[in-house]
Amino acid sequence: RRRREPKLRGVRGKRPAAMPTKVHLSSEALNAAPWAAHLVDAFLPADAPTGRPSTARGGRSGVGAQPREAPRMSPRELEEEVQRETAALLAARAASSASASAAEPASASLIPTFFRPKKNDVGFLASELRATAHRVALQYKERGLLEDDELEDLWGRITDVITRRPAEHAPASPAEAATNEAESRISYEELRVVRDDFAAALDAANPGGDGMGRVAHYFTAKTFARFARDAHGRINGRTFMEFVVRHVALTQSRINLGCHDSDADGWLTEDDLEAFVGRSVTTMTALQSLPMGFANQYRRIATRRFMFFNDPRRRGKARISALLASDALSEFNELHAAREDDPSLAKNWFSLASAQRVYKSYLDLDLDMNGTLSKAELKKYTVDPRNAALGCTAQGLTDLFVDRLFEEHSLKGLAGARRVRADRLKPIATNVDLFVAKSMEKRRKAMESEMDFHAFLDFVLAWSDKEHPASLAYFFRVLDVNRTGALTNAEIWTFLKSIHETWTSDPDNYDLNMLDVQDEIFDMVKPAEAGKITLEDLQRCGCAGTVIEILCDHTGFWRYDNRENLPHDDEEEEGEGEGDGDLDPDDPFTAPF
Repeated sequence: RRRREPKLRGVRGKRPAAMPTKVHLSSEALNAAPWAAHLVDAFLPADAPTGRPSTARGGRSGVGAQPREAPRMSPRELEEEVQRETAALLAARAASSASASAAEPASASLIPTFFRPKKNDVGFLASELRATAHRVALQYKERGLLEDDELEDLWGRITDVITRRPAEHAPASPAEAATNEAESRISYEELRVVRDDFAAALDAANPGGDGMGRVAHYFTAKTFARFARDAHGRINGRTFMEFVVRHVALTQSRINLGCHDSDADGWLTEDDLEAFVGRSVTTMTALQSLPMGFANQYRRIATRRFMFFNDPRRRGKARISALLASDALSEFNELHAAREDDPSLAKNWFSLASAQRVYKSYLDLDLDMNGTLSKAELKKYTVDPRNAALGCTAQGLTDLFVDRLFEEHSLKGLAGARRVRADRLKPIATNVDLFVAKSMEKRRKAMESEMDFHAFLDFVLAWSDKEHPASLAYFFRVLDVNRTGALTNAEIWTFLKSIHETWTSDPDNYDLNMLDVQDEIFDMVKPAEAGKITLEDLQRCGCAGTVIEILCDHTGFWRYDNRENLPHDDEEEEGEGEGDGDLDPDDPFTAPF
């Protein structure tokens, strides 16, 4: 008869006797971690049996032998078994880690690698291969763009589909008919018909081309769902067409910027942007009369607009996606089709008239004509003769603000810093007269403490758009004297004291209590923490430009004090409005690729 073996169910069941297993480590593991053997032996019981297990019923073995029932394991024995298994795993892990890091320094296994610097010492062939591959990729993207005549054909097909649709109901009024015609509503099924017909027309015009691949991404269900739909599930056809045109324009701009991205990392340095501006100037209608002698200055003026608002950390480079999402590139592209005498370009920073006006103001302030601006020269930037006729006796920037401005932003840019270091290391010629040498050294030190054209452009950009986050960060560094990240009552009073001294020097002015002005500033900003104005508070309050003028400019303080008596200019420029742009660089819906 076949004997029935007992079933084992967890610890309570019965099972054949088992030996405690001793962990055997290899020679490599013991050499790498000799302490592992002692760790394993420490968890083995002292009375562990050795040898082969005994058989049941007097040593009989074989198929018919009845296995002996194992004793029930106590909780302590279970714990020891778990510890032995854990020790074996830890020993094996330690041995493998020690053997893997034997050839590395001790500190390399503690600090992981989180930054890998870019390798600039690549060979000539590798750099040429990378540049060629990048150029071929941009050319492939450019071949897939729709031309102007193809965009017109697409809009014509959209209107044809809408026209052939039977009218669901007669318009109740002429206004409703005009609205329906202006919006040109179209459904997703109708857009798919337009897609198939348009792709077939592209293939017929260009045999062998991939017409469907060029336009399929505009007609996906995901793209359609991003537009607002009416009760019939239709979208505005004109809005859809504007999206296609805008996407094509952004993609073309991305390709143009990518042509100057030498290392293809998605960033452009200031030199790369200057080369982009110089290349684009030759194709712009509004810059056909650009003088050759002013071309270099124009490139610097235009490039600073891109860098100041898109390089907040002042790293000397700007991300291409941020440039595409900014208003600066849109204003720059307006010069392609605009005329030179177009009045809408009067407020455009990139127009020829605006660039000449900025450069002329720099030359007018440079009274000693040494190429840089001193503190006394920069103070006159806000002086306006028209205010003198209205009764403003004290004009210009305050002394304290100009001193702090020169401490923080006098020399900007890598080129200016390299030039200063080179002048310091340049040896003085021995054959030069001592008086001439002292004069040259005095002039060099004076120019080091003055403001160059690069820094002047940053100041003009910040002053012309004080509400922009980059401008607020620019001025906050000046106002934050103690560099605590917040403007306290003491710092506000320090800047108001400079205003008060000039105010009281005029006997015609009334007695002004600056403590009231200080309270007005805190009431306007409404800081989150009482008595401390942070950069976030200025960005949130909406009146940061007024606060900066009160603290930094005699003319601005006079305008604020006489704001009820001064005539208002309805056509006053509200600011450059750089902002964050209409596009999100991380949004796949608006990103070019």
